[in-house]
Amino acid sequence: MKISKKSYYGLRAVLALAQADKPLSIHALAETEHLPEGYLEKILQSLRKGGVVEAKKGTTGGYSLARDKERINVWEILRILDGPMKPFMPPIKGELPASNAKRVATAGWPCPPQSHCQTSEVWRRLEHEIETSLSQVTLGSLIPEHPHH
Repeated sequence: MKISKKSYYGLRAVLALAQADKPLSIHALAETEHLPEGYLEKILQSLRKGGVVEAKKGTTGGYSLARDKERINVWEILRILDGPMKPFMPPIKGELPASNAKRVATAGWPCPPQSHCQTSEVWRRLEHEIETSLSQVTLGSLIPEHPHH
């Protein structure tokens, strides 16, 4: 499973917001986290639409978390920014080696040889474990109780 730069930056930004004692402007957040401001703006817009952050206008405005940091988990952030994540996608019919083409045609799809169905179960379990594990990691759990300054 590969995490995109978008999710990597998004998680960093949301963690910074979780630790801030006031809303942060895109400029301040980009500067603090060393992130490209234009790209960060697009990421925060997606997170706002997804209900993770909120934006307030005005002199005391900026971005902040839309909910308590203990109620926002890493899986939610990754799913909003990268969409459904699948660590394994079975090959498309035409992508199988030619030697398997006849067997695929006669056996049907999506499980041409028996081993394909058996290995697919491994990937389904992995997907479930990743989702379960990352759903249990809240922003609050990632913030140290005694930050090192």
